[in-house]
Amino acid sequence: MTTTNNQPQKSPLKVVPPKSIAQPQTVVAPAATPTSAADSPAKAPTASKSYGKWLMMLILVAGGVAVSRLSILNHVGAEGEVTSRTDERHRILMPMSGIVKLKVGSNESVKAGDVVAEVFSREIEGQIAEAERSLQQANASQSTAEEGLKVAEKELDAAKLAVVLAQKRADKQQQEIQAIISGEKQPKIREIEQEIRSIESEIAAIRNVILGLESQIGGVKTEISAIELSRLNFQEILELQQGKIARFQPLLEEKALALEHFEEAKKEEIRLRSQIDQLTSQIGVKQLQIDQLQSSIHERGNFIEQKSRSIAAKLEQIKAVEKQVEDLRDERDNDVEQYTAAQRSAETKVAAAFSEVENETKRVAKAELELQRVRAIQGDLIVTTKTSGIILDTDLDLRHNTPLSVGQELMTVVDLAQLTAQLQIPQEDEKLVKPGQTVIFKLAEPNSIPYQATVEDIPPLITPDISGAKRFLTVTILIDNHDKRLRPGSKGFAHIETGEMRVYQKVQHELNKVFNLDKYFVGFSKN
Repeated sequence: MTTTNNQPQKSPLKVVPPKSIAQPQTVVAPAATPTSAADSPAKAPTASKSYGKWLMMLILVAGGVAVSRLSILNHVGAEGEVTSRTDERHRILMPMSGIVKLKVGSNESVKAGDVVAEVFSREIEGQIAEAERSLQQANASQSTAEEGLKVAEKELDAAKLAVVLAQKRADKQQQEIQAIISGEKQPKIREIEQEIRSIESEIAAIRNVILGLESQIGGVKTEISAIELSRLNFQEILELQQGKIARFQPLLEEKALALEHFEEAKKEEIRLRSQIDQLTSQIGVKQLQIDQLQSSIHERGNFIEQKSRSIAAKLEQIKAVEKQVEDLRDERDNDVEQYTAAQRSAETKVAAAFSEVENETKRVAKAELELQRVRAIQGDLIVTTKTSGIILDTDLDLRHNTPLSVGQELMTVVDLAQLTAQLQIPQEDEKLVKPGQTVIFKLAEPNSIPYQATVEDIPPLITPDISGAKRFLTVTILIDNHDKRLRPGSKGFAHIETGEMRVYQKVQHELNKVFNLDKYFVGFSKN
């Protein structure tokens, strides 16, 4: 009985050899009575327990096989760094060298079209000032040319009238000659006196024109005096400004004066010089106008002298009309030719004045186009963003009121609604990861909330790590940044849901990753 009670303490998984069944017989061998019937009941329980052990092992194996056939949801884990999407970020560059005036700050939200900065360029400001000065000079020259055209047109009208009058006189004289030839003895003195009065009327009219021209000259001289006075005032202000700059120079060298004050004084000096040059140019234009008016007066004075000589000639005609008939006819014809020549000269002046007006109009149009072009460039100095998002630059404030070069990066605007992350997947998990799979991404910090993501891109390139011992597949995932707390540069980890896998497949896959059993057992990783 002692031997029978000790057998259940052995492990049920241990296989008992057949010889252990004979051991109890050795112990009870000294018994003298042949009790074969008593020995048979002792063997039956020993065989029943051995069968139970085998049955238990069979159940365990079957259970293990059943468990290994169960399907579980497999994940592939990897670490990665958050980046912005290439088509959702805007690198804003300097359009031109200059001083930056920022309108936004770091981590500030902006919308597409918002003004983020303004650039002050001394070069563009100088070009605008020069273009405005050129336009102002062109407008002044155009006004002068238009006034000259008006004067030339008036002279042409007067010349045309003179030709008409001369032609009438010539016709009348021809009638008188015909009357004399025909034998009519009519006194000619009255007619000659009437002609004299007509000529005197023309002289009076011309003198009135001369008075008007002299009045215009007086007005222009008054304008010149006013402009000269303004120029002298600006000259005095310029001399004061130059004295001020001379006083600022040693202070600037001793750093007792801010550079911007000295530059403002120089800019004022340049402005005053430009104003004085402009006024001097205006005086020259006005003086040219006076010369033109005086030339016109001189021409009309000659005309008056000519008419006076004509009157004297007509007084002489009273004494000898018949003798001078042919000469008078030639004179009348000459008058017509002379006035006709004067008309042609006036027409030439009108054409020249009209051409000058056209040239000055083209110059004004060219100056206006140049000013528009420069101002358009100035408009480009108002920097706007093409993308809505967040300004990520942390040292943005260091660029405010700072000179930067053209093409230098000013700031970066990123749309944080969706971000990407680059994950390093082991080469052994390459076949498990596919585009479109669901990913859970978390930051590498305690209590990080999960972010939904999907596998976006899997490039066909496997790269080694720094040591070269392992190789990885770089997978790009697209993260839904619903709370916009993620920032480019953040690090975290991701779990890629690759689908269901049986337990034995999972174990087989993990063992193969650790021990590379495919290297020793062909077809180990096959299902």
